[in-house]
Amino acid sequence: MSLFNLTFFESSGWLKVGIGEAAYAMSRGTFRTKDKINVSKTLEFAGKEGNVFHYKKDEFSVKVTVIQENNATFLSFECFPQQINRLWIHLPSHEHQGIYGCGEQFTHFNLKGKKVPIWVSEHHSLKKLIKKAALTKVFGVNDQRVSHYKHHQTYIAQPTFLTSDHEVFHVETSDYCEFDFSKSDTTTLGFRGIPKKLTHFSSTDFASCMSFLAKTVHTHPKFPSWVLDGAIVASQGGWERVDLLIEKIRARKGEVAAIWSQDFSGQIVTQFGTQVYWNWQNDSKLYPSAIEKIKQLNRDGIRFLGYINTFLKEDAPLYNEAKALGYLVLNQKNEPYLIKSTTFRAGMIDLTHPKAFEWYKQLIQREMIDIGLSGWMADFGEYLPTDAVIYDNRGAEAMHNDWPDLWARCNREAIVERGKEDEVFVFSRAGFTQTHTYSNSMWVGDQHVDFSKEYGLPSVIVAMLSLSVSGKGISHSDIGGYTTIFHMKRDEELFIRWMDANVFTPVFRTHEGNRPSSNVQVDSNDRITDHFARMSAVFKQLKPYHLSLLQEYYTSGMPLVRPMFFHFDDMHVRDVQDQYMYGSSLLVAPVLIRNATVRKVWLPEGEWEQLFTHNCYSSGWIEVDCPIGQPIAFVRKDDLWYDFFSHLSVY
Repeated sequence: MSLFNLTFFESSGWLKVGIGEAAYAMSRGTFRTKDKINVSKTLEFAGKEGNVFHYKKDEFSVKVTVIQENNATFLSFECFPQQINRLWIHLPSHEHQGIYGCGEQFTHFNLKGKKVPIWVSEHHSLKKLIKKAALTKVFGVNDQRVSHYKHHQTYIAQPTFLTSDHEVFHVETSDYCEFDFSKSDTTTLGFRGIPKKLTHFSSTDFASCMSFLAKTVHTHPKFPSWVLDGAIVASQGGWERVDLLIEKIRARKGEVAAIWSQDFSGQIVTQFGTQVYWNWQNDSKLYPSAIEKIKQLNRDGIRFLGYINTFLKEDAPLYNEAKALGYLVLNQKNEPYLIKSTTFRAGMIDLTHPKAFEWYKQLIQREMIDIGLSGWMADFGEYLPTDAVIYDNRGAEAMHNDWPDLWARCNREAIVERGKEDEVFVFSRAGFTQTHTYSNSMWVGDQHVDFSKEYGLPSVIVAMLSLSVSGKGISHSDIGGYTTIFHMKRDEELFIRWMDANVFTPVFRTHEGNRPSSNVQVDSNDRITDHFARMSAVFKQLKPYHLSLLQEYYTSGMPLVRPMFFHFDDMHVRDVQDQYMYGSSLLVAPVLIRNATVRKVWLPEGEWEQLFTHNCYSSGWIEVDCPIGQPIAFVRKDDLWYDFFSHLSVY
């Protein structure tokens, strides 16, 4: 039965409007915000004309147009007077309802009991990093420590969620939202603006929900199949390093699909670490004769990837060119709005300016595609300050959430115009509702190089699951994490555990991190290199299964990484966020705790076989040995893919 029936729309009290003024403060991409509500009114039902329902209170009135088609309901709103800029919708809920999505989460997959902001931000903050370092120094490492959810900020926000009652809610808006799931019997959707449309869909199964969501927010563009041919190996420092990594991995029968060179445009060493020089042109000293070398790599079956973001370093050549052309985001003094992400300042291209958008797109084509790159990390997109001056007359606050969509579209158009859709692979960090429709894969951000629940390896599983149920069905993480600061350093155990998790995702890609010399790398010792080679080979052996899941996603909307409740109706799995289904056949249980020797796993009904060990188990809670270097995954013995998985080899 649909939530929205005639009784609901002919009731009072579910709709509230008001007039408010918001204030925002940004520091390195993280935001603090307050909202002053000058007046608000809870509206009463005042009659209907056809499918238009009227609600009033004093001088405030709203027309709600309701269209119902099969199991879907679509609401649109017209408010009087026009000064109304706040709207709240109260919906019935219940204490056992699970709520999932709203973009990318890191600590809580089930959002029941939380107030969730829908606002694209930098997930990390300097304040949180310092607090973590201080607590660690005083009390020691505590990987289970988690900040209060009210401080949650995320790279990928989206006004979309799924419920355990087989419902999908999606709101067409780019305004700041707060979805309040904190009450047991009520869900309140709050908007700093008037949403264009609210969509609700109900069904009896999750497959139908994901199919409807795919039709509503669409899917990622098709995935270049070469990505599944092995590892995408991070490398910094020039061609000699590239050649050495390829040689070492291949000597151990490893599979290298591509080299990802983050510093193709050069390096800048700061207090934060070895960073990319934000001027998107080939550094010919670090990577000389780039076109010829990339062709040589391609002939050897290896692609070459780079890096780009929305910024240009202050006083770098491209920054000066963009400044002279008037293509930079400005401050209130009509000067370039200089952003500090780490330790240096940079300007931001105004993606709402048609000529600036075209200039940046041509830059991508000229300096990346035409040189021979087969893809890149399209980084950032979260940092547009609300007090910035941009070309679009809607203003920076209204465009903030749309910014990563614009950034992803710029990259996609550059690829399509060069006819490279089947060849170039782009992965994005920041996102809003439409970002994934332009990007081949989301990647879940700059995890800490540790096992911390909030920022480390465990957060990756929650992030992928929440993205999946939001309609962003292809995601992955940096093997080994990225952020090294204060006490944090990647060790062998973490690196190998991360490999063992990522082999059961659609992208097997490493990152050297912001301090490469402080962290173990692919070639730090023979044990790491040997295991990396084995896992890259396993990843390539899985290509037929990866491809089948991708095809299923493009045709039905079912994501690759899935919550267990998609396939098993069991009370034990509703809140599970440390294991997942990769497709319908593989149950994956990564080892997420340091120094673990056994892994506790919930197996649903059936007879299950553990990959590689071939040990068999029945349903229920089990404990399996988890030596370092042994991925934990299971296939049911009656599954159609059972024979395929039982023959996987780690040579």
